[in-house]
Amino acid sequence: MPWDPSSGQTFGEWMRDGAPLGEGRTADVVVGERTWATRDQVEEGRTEEGGRYKAVRDQNGHHVIEETRPSGELRQHVQINL
Repeated sequence: MPWDPSSGQTFGEWMRDGAPLGEGRTADVVVGERTWATRDQVEEGRTEEGGRYKAVRDQNGHHVIEETRPSGELRQHVQINL
């Protein structure tokens, strides 16, 4: 139910479900899930030679590519965003 200014209750009291100041719902309790923009962006696929790769870009812009060549050799390329 949305807050009604004519209810006689302040917005802060409504947010705390009527609990006294310092109790009830606080910003520490109301935590949402991270958005797609703050999650690591992952891409997986195959290279032209037939190997597999996994590319990950984290929320700081760092880019990590792990690739497995058809011969089984594992390589990792890292690009750090300074």
